[in-house]
Parts: sequence; structure tokens; C-alpha cells
Amino acid sequence: MGANATTSVPTYTAGQVLEAADLNVTNSGVPVFADSTARDAAFGGTGEKVLAEGQLAYLEDTNKVQYYDGSSWANLGSVTNVEAFTTSGTFTPPAGVTYAIAHIRAGGGGIGSASSGAGGNSSVAFAAGTITATGGTAHNTPFNNNVTSAAGQANSGLGAIQTGNKSGSASDMNGGSQAQNGAYIVAGGAVTPGSGITVTVGAGGVAGTNGAAGGSGYIWIEYQV
Repeated sequence: MGANATTSVPTYTAGQVLEAADLNVTNSGVPVFADSTARDAAFGGTGEKVLAEGQLAYLEDTNKVQYYDGSSWANLGSVTNVEAFTTSGTFTPPAGVTYAIAHIRAGGGGIGSASSGAGGNSSVAFAAGTITATGGTAHNTPFNNNVTSAAGQANSGLGAIQTGNKSGSASDMNGGSQAQNGAYIVAGGAVTPGSGITVTVGAGGVAGTNGAAGGSGYIWIEYQV
């Protein structure tokens, strides 16, 4: 612990004589604690201040000033960070981060005259349970070489599309078809600082015969520090 760190925030009674050591507990202006565990243990005990709305604290492990809003602690002047995943991986919450919000896009479906595939699911494994966005369904429809197919853009979650006419005759025009886009979900959950959680980014559905593949998904995770 640093020179200003304390393990208790005392409460004083009327007529009590204060020594220099008593006043040195708060000589920084804001109580200083090694971490959130030390902070939480410093209030509400015998001879300690009752934790109430408006209380400030400084944490040495995260170098953050926090305030108590009456129900929970929050960082003062927090900054929102975003970690983007274009492929599957692991999100490891930094020190002090106990909650995160995930933007989850699944892969888009593929298209073709046959054998196209659905997009892959995307998911984030929060401590309370895995949140999953479902991949888009494929679109299989008979068409010939007069039809143009276009793949979904990478990390867009868009389904592949086809435009043109099915048989090649002017009387059999097809205004265009699209495989289903990957589902999009925004969800938050509790996380543990330093403990990695699995992030799965769904692939785009495979291209069918004479068709095109769907766009792969993505995941953005927001958190405040």
C-alpha cells in the first residue's frame, strides 16, 4: 500500500479529542485504498463511517477515483473502451472492469441454386450464461447463368444476394433474392477482471452452386475504465 492508503474510514463522536494520526487517515482529501476489497471493508464496521451516497474513494490498483451513488461504486470520469473481434478469441476484462456490453452479429447466409449454407452463430460467454446471435438461413433457388450473385461483405453479417432472371427469358424475371442476415443482439453481463471469456464470431454461410457466400459476423465489447 502507498503512504496514503488506509484500511478504515473512522467516524468521530462529539467531544472526541483527535490526534494527528487520526487526521492523517484522510490527509489526501479522499480515502485511499489498495483495491476494492480494502475499500469495501473500510465502511460500516465498529467505529467506521457508514457508507452513503456521495462518498469518494481512490483505488491504487486501478488508479481511479470512485464515487458511491447510494447503491454501487462507479469510476469518476470513466472512459468507454471498445474491443472489436472480427474472428473468434478471448476477451479479458482489465482491472476494475466488472460489467461489459456486447454487440453481437452472427454470420449471414449463403446463396445459390443448391447446397448453400447458413451463417454461423456468434456468441459471448458471460459469467451468467452465453449470449448467442443466430446465423442467417441460406437461400437456395433455381437459376441459371443469367443471374448475378454477390457475397456478403466480411464482418458485416449480411446474407449473399442474387439478381437477374431465373430462366433467361424476359417473361421470367426475378427481382432479386437475398439470404437472411445474421441476427444482431446487444446484451450486457457481469465479468471478472483478469478472467478471460470466450468470444465466438460466426462465419458466413458457404456459397451454393453458382452462388455466393454470406458475410461473416463480428462482436464489439464495450466497457468502462
